[in-house]
Amino acid sequence: MKTRMEQLQADMMTNGVFTRHERRQMKYLTKANEAQRQYVRAALPANHLARRWMDTCGEVDDWSNIDYCGVPLCPRCHMRERAVQTGKAIKTIFCDAANDELAFATILLPPQLDFSGMTDLVENEKRRLRTFIDRQRRKDSRWDDFQLLGWWEIDRMSFGDFESCGRNTRIALDAMGFPLMAAPDKTIWRPHLHAIVRKGRLTTDEIASALRKETHTAKYQVDIQPFRAYRDVKENIQSIVRYCLKFRIECDYKAPDAQDFVEQEQAGTAMPSERNWWPAEDIREYVDWLCLERSGFRSLRVVIGQAKGNSTDDAQRAVSSGISIAEELENGEMSDRLVAHAVIDDEMKAHAVGLDMDGTFVVEDSRVVSGNNAGVFGIGKGVTRCVYNNIIQDTNWTVIDIDSPLAGTNRTAATAISGTSRCTGNVVGLSERLRSILALKQVSGAQRGGMMQS
Repeated sequence: MKTRMEQLQADMMTNGVFTRHERRQMKYLTKANEAQRQYVRAALPANHLARRWMDTCGEVDDWSNIDYCGVPLCPRCHMRERAVQTGKAIKTIFCDAANDELAFATILLPPQLDFSGMTDLVENEKRRLRTFIDRQRRKDSRWDDFQLLGWWEIDRMSFGDFESCGRNTRIALDAMGFPLMAAPDKTIWRPHLHAIVRKGRLTTDEIASALRKETHTAKYQVDIQPFRAYRDVKENIQSIVRYCLKFRIECDYKAPDAQDFVEQEQAGTAMPSERNWWPAEDIREYVDWLCLERSGFRSLRVVIGQAKGNSTDDAQRAVSSGISIAEELENGEMSDRLVAHAVIDDEMKAHAVGLDMDGTFVVEDSRVVSGNNAGVFGIGKGVTRCVYNNIIQDTNWTVIDIDSPLAGTNRTAATAISGTSRCTGNVVGLSERLRSILALKQVSGAQRGGMMQS
């Protein structure tokens, strides 16, 4: 239970008394957070790299830059990380999602006796999830809208704690290979993934059933719960992200429900009166894996995005709507990607295979593209991929003189095109150059048509 002063400090931090910049300038943590930070430091050897990072964490230099150690078990750093991840989830990743579109998922992995195979375990699981989603999308287009944002969490228990676990937890651990015999004080690590999923056109039961059927067959290994309908979607996302990035290292920590985490954390119901920390050797082993073998917070994040659209969507849109390329060019509504498609289709109709969004196109004959401004390499079966990868060399310095092929009747069109360039110094970007080529071909075509009629 918080004292009146601690509650006042918490209310001042959460009720807008300080600006975000002022909160970042506050060097001191709360009493409970500072206790965790000091315990983690004490558990590490004096010459440990992570401890040296933690020694200077929170210091402010003469230019108001704050030093962060980046150790996930450091309260200052994991609170900062969860604030960043909460903002990304609410403002970017799930900005347009409603409660009925989202769910909270937990996937358990087999328990481990040490960290020697932990990296392979989580990386294989990540690949397995992505392969599973790709396979589902090939079978059912409704999976194209599926999306996942999650974080790995490694919990700790001893062999003697098995009987005190809940019924479902015991069944799941037993099905995934919980060791039958071990020393009573032997540490057992329980890796699992907490994630927010966007269901799209799927139901919660369909997603859970597919995961249990194909990749996670142990009973109670997968748990997916819909978002609380009575709470705002932003509050639900905030609570779950905080739950995923809690990094509590107490043996008897009472983990609240993920979707009620913020409320229970503020009420202090999950905080034990006496802190029963993990053993120091377990802290050291966990920090070594997080910071030395892995890359901290970044290696814990798992992201599976929605299916990408076809790179030729613009061209298909123009064809299906009956709008000609010339009309879109004249109206200024034609995208750079569509211009590139048009020029390449006009110049290399017999050779072009496709065009990517990043300026990469594939041709069947490497002779189509030449020069220093294109990276050309073969990808087998007579197909060559050409990549424009130099911004400076991909610009065209245009000089129009009397001997230029743009002279005469074409000068007006060329001047008009070059006059609309967004670049200074008479530099024309690659997309603008493609536009000019297309426009000049149309002008030349019209003139030849007029000469033939006359």
